[in-house]
Amino acid sequence: MNPLLGVFLHGVGGFASASFYVPIKFVRKWRWEVAWIVMGIVAWLVTPMVVATITIPTWPEAIARTDARVLLLTALFGGMWGFGNVAYGLTMRYLGLGLGVAVALGTCAIFGTLIPPIVSGTFAGIFSTAGGLVVMTGVVIGALGIAINGVAGVMKERECANADSLPEFDIKKGLAVAVVSGLFSAGFAFSLAMGSPIAEVAKSIAVDTGARAPESADFFKNNSTLVVTLWGGFVSNLLICGYMLAKNRSAGDLVSAGARLGFSNFLLCAMAGVCWYGQFFFYGMGTTQLGKDYEFSSWSLHMSFIIIFAALWGLALREWKGTSALTRTVLWLGILVLISSTFVIGLGNAFGG
Repeated sequence: MNPLLGVFLHGVGGFASASFYVPIKFVRKWRWEVAWIVMGIVAWLVTPMVVATITIPTWPEAIARTDARVLLLTALFGGMWGFGNVAYGLTMRYLGLGLGVAVALGTCAIFGTLIPPIVSGTFAGIFSTAGGLVVMTGVVIGALGIAINGVAGVMKERECANADSLPEFDIKKGLAVAVVSGLFSAGFAFSLAMGSPIAEVAKSIAVDTGARAPESADFFKNNSTLVVTLWGGFVSNLLICGYMLAKNRSAGDLVSAGARLGFSNFLLCAMAGVCWYGQFFFYGMGTTQLGKDYEFSSWSLHMSFIIIFAALWGLALREWKGTSALTRTVLWLGILVLISSTFVIGLGNAFGG
């Protein structure tokens, strides 16, 4: 156990998550829905099964032995997350990497904190404990951060109405899909919780057959659940992108772009897909290195690193070119407020535990 290594691994995971959309920005002559679903095939179908086969090779047998109701609920909640994932991608499309990721993750943190106690009927009890009050303070801070970033977005829209730094920039659409993203992304946590029997069966089989040592099987067992979760997520992404493909008649982009450009686009989307999945590797390892005393900070660290690296990518890609120093200051203020909110929520959870 090494806390410094844990922080470093969370940083790598945050960088991977913040960077996955960068290759998509360089895709040419493929419309957004084409690039997104090609990326998704790699991120939510191919890579999870390859990684699960390498790390917990008993996952197919575990799925076969798991109750059908568990599999269905795991996939359905994965599908719920998938709708939020499409909205997450659209948030970056309309707001750019720096602002889009900050606003999307801010809404995910708020809804991800509020939805579980509302569903379980324990929301009122949150206000009766010190930890609960700290968590709710973090939620309020997060909402403030989103509002500040919204102001920065409006300022950018006014200052760069004719700029080409982000031609699809639309603050109203971006904020709307960010809310949808936050609301539906809570399905991911529900899916992993519902799919925990899959992980336990995979671990048991791996240990009993000698395929993995107990420690290794316990470390990698959730990769088997991720396969089913992401299957569900892929289906919902496919439904929405399929609708967009039909509406925009964009499926032909795969052919019209030409073989050379098409191959280049495919490599970029594949890179994005592997990068997207990579965050789970480093997040899992980072959590184990922090230990029980600091485990509560894992999600806060992860989200903070994503927001920071996404903001840096936004600057590197000159998404805020042509804006005033005041607008950029407001942007960074909003980002810092969002980062602080994730730590406050994490501290509240620690007090509650």
